[in-house]
Amino acid sequence: MFFDLLLLTTLLTLSYQDVCHQYINSLWLILPLLLGALFYRTPIWLLFSIYCLCLVINILSGERFIGNGDLDVLATLSLYVTFQQFWFICTIACACQLVFHLLTHKQMIAFIPAITMGYIVFLVQQIWIK
Repeated sequence: MFFDLLLLTTLLTLSYQDVCHQYINSLWLILPLLLGALFYRTPIWLLFSIYCLCLVINILSGERFIGNGDLDVLATLSLYVTFQQFWFICTIACACQLVFHLLTHKQMIAFIPAITMGYIVFLVQQIWIK
C-alpha cells in the first residue's frame, strides 16, 4: 500500500503540473519507476520495448494525440497494476476526458488528471474488495 500511495502522490503532483502548464517534469517518476521495476513482477523488457515503440510513433505523429509525459505516466503505472487493471484505469480516464471535453469543448486537455482519477477509482475499488 505504501507504493500505491507514493504513486498516487506523484500522480497528484504531476496532475497539478499538467493542468497549470500543459507540461510535466518526468523526473518526478524516477522513484515510482525504480520501485515498481524492483518490487513488482512485470516483464520489464517487454514494457520497455512497447514504451519505446509508442514514443517513436508519438514523436513521428508530432504528439497530436497524447503527450510524451502521458506515455511516461502510463508506462510507470503499468508496473504497478495487471493488464486488466491497466485497461480499467485507462477506460475510466478516457471516460473522464470525454465528459470534460463535452463540457468545455477544449482541443488540448490535460490527460494526467484523468489518469489520476482512474487510479483513484481503482484504489477505492481495491480497498472496497478487501
